[in-house]
Amino acid sequence: MTDTQIPRPAGLTRLIGSLVYDWLVLLGVLMLLGFIAVAFNKFLTGADAIEPGNPLFVLWNLVIIYFYFAGFWVTKTQTVGMRAWRIYVASTNDRPLGWMHATLRMLAAIPAWGLAGMGVFWRYTNRDRLGWQDQASWTQIYYRPKR
Repeated sequence: MTDTQIPRPAGLTRLIGSLVYDWLVLLGVLMLLGFIAVAFNKFLTGADAIEPGNPLFVLWNLVIIYFYFAGFWVTKTQTVGMRAWRIYVASTNDRPLGWMHATLRMLAAIPAWGLAGMGVFWRYTNRDRLGWQDQASWTQIYYRPKR
């Protein structure tokens, strides 16, 4: 991208496509790391399975989900799905994207997507096209066109 090109906010189709792609990748990661957790549990307790609703296993999965999204955002500004859809996340306050941005974005994304996508559709009522998670974390998702 040249200095004269102004980044364009990503469209809703790209956001949803990227999210579906990321959840498919993340499902594989969760399955692989779930097998490791079950093997570790078998070693410790001798049980063949982890009890449904086990709080440690739930926490294990939440930590994996957090580090998948936040880790990619902080280190590469885009997840695997975002790369496929040519979008990236950047700070709106001219600071490098940090763990605080990523954490706030993750926490705000839960109600933004969870309430029938209201927080995501909010971007169409906002002058700067910012959804709830964008506003809460001082970030925005931009489209990177092909060169």
